[in-house]
Amino acid sequence: MAEESRLSREDIDRAERLRVRTAAAGRWYSGYLVVVGLLSAALVVAVEAFFPDGPARLTACGVWFLVALAAGWWAETRQVRPRGATRFFTAAGVVWLVGYLLLVGPLVRWRFDDSLVAWSLASAALSLPFAAAALWMRGRNR
Repeated sequence: MAEESRLSREDIDRAERLRVRTAAAGRWYSGYLVVVGLLSAALVVAVEAFFPDGPARLTACGVWFLVALAAGWWAETRQVRPRGATRFFTAAGVVWLVGYLLLVGPLVRWRFDDSLVAWSLASAALSLPFAAAALWMRGRNR
């Protein structure tokens, strides 16, 4: 209580403006997670439905890597990153990778081979961790 009495109304207003400005500066991260999810879905569809074998598959992975690298570089140039951003990104990435390598990938490949519709649905489902992380970050960043 004694601490509150030492703060002027101007100090409290300034602190609130700073909090709002900082939260606004970190709102970009939710959109970034959505873009990463879309890039991940595009990779799965490209390498499993369009280019299931041969050098085109490696080319698609290389192009995806360069685009993901550019997106990561852009994210690193931002001045503000929300608290917990790395944790949410890592968790979504691990769930995506494990789901693709151990669960969804083998099942879809076994049942549907290189069906565009099946891989599109599978890649959309695999990208849900990124969408969930984006929604969670957006709720935390208000």
